[in-house]
Amino acid sequence: MDDMLKLYVEKRSQYEEKIQGDLLKIEEAVSGITKVGDYFSVGYDEMIITIKAIEIDGEKHLGVYTDKNPTLVPFCELTLLEHPDLILWIIQNTKLIEDAFREVLINVVRNGENIINTLRQLNLNYE
Repeated sequence: MDDMLKLYVEKRSQYEEKIQGDLLKIEEAVSGITKVGDYFSVGYDEMIITIKAIEIDGEKHLGVYTDKNPTLVPFCELTLLEHPDLILWIIQNTKLIEDAFREVLINVVRNGENIINTLRQLNLNYE
């Protein structure tokens, strides 16, 4: 293998490692506030991107799919070759992802409180 190809192989490996580290940091940032099944969707460039908390081998992770490619892909399986646009969008929108999962949590709590208050008002002796 010539020197240029060796350099490309090395760079690809470095980039993939850096990107996987960045995606792991995003997962870690939201892991304490998400439950498996939590998700949100956002419109971007004429497509809908959905980020979902999933379980892989007993551990919580994030996965992503779009309306144009409805197959859920875990963050840890995103590759530069197959998913460059999704990787770029995810890393550029880290704050949006964190804020969206916070909003999911807040809505779940509010909905739970509304249901409990409604049951109490109906005198169903709900504790």
